[in-house]
Amino acid sequence: MKSVAIIIPAYNEAPRIGAVLNVVCSYPREKRIVVVDDGSKDATYEAAKNYDVEKIIRHDRNLGKGAALQTGIDYIKDSPLWLFIDADLINLDHHHLDQLLFPLEEDSRVGMTIGMLVSKSKKNVNLAQKYFSILNGQRGLANFFVKSLPSLAWARFGVEVFLSNIAKMNNVSVVEPILNNVTHYTKEEKYGFIYGFPYRLRMYKECLYAYFNWKKYI
Repeated sequence: MKSVAIIIPAYNEAPRIGAVLNVVCSYPREKRIVVVDDGSKDATYEAAKNYDVEKIIRHDRNLGKGAALQTGIDYIKDSPLWLFIDADLINLDHHHLDQLLFPLEEDSRVGMTIGMLVSKSKKNVNLAQKYFSILNGQRGLANFFVKSLPSLAWARFGVEVFLSNIAKMNNVSVVEPILNNVTHYTKEEKYGFIYGFPYRLRMYKECLYAYFNWKKYI
């Protein structure tokens, strides 16, 4: 099996990142794991230090998910395979990582996989994943696709929109495996409604900006 670089962007994920790192750190494949703490105000950095990762990189301030992923790419520089994994996933296991990587290994034309989250416990997340797969954050990428990417640093929460549009523009083959029983915490679950809902609206705003303006950044 080819080795993989795993980049985990994290912002205020101290209570949740451990469950994800338990899985990726024990994944039985040669790997390089980088956590990018994107200016967290909680103990995300300290939580990540408890795990056997190659590097934890801290942003002095919150620069957004796109910048966090770009920081990870710039650090790793080169890898046969890549995984972008969110820090707030629930029920992630090794099989799900396999599902994101195997299509890239089985067909050299496949440049990216997008994991479709399906869980019996969160129908609202399932619907969002089904109808807005362009927003899904769990991605496997072939090295040739990563090498072709312009900087992601501007994109914030719109980074998945940007990645999907770049793949479409360049006729890069994309596979969407179903990740059964995987879901994630909503913004409202993390931060409560008063803070979580405005955060969700900001996320949508950044995604819409990326959708309508991504060509400016290629």
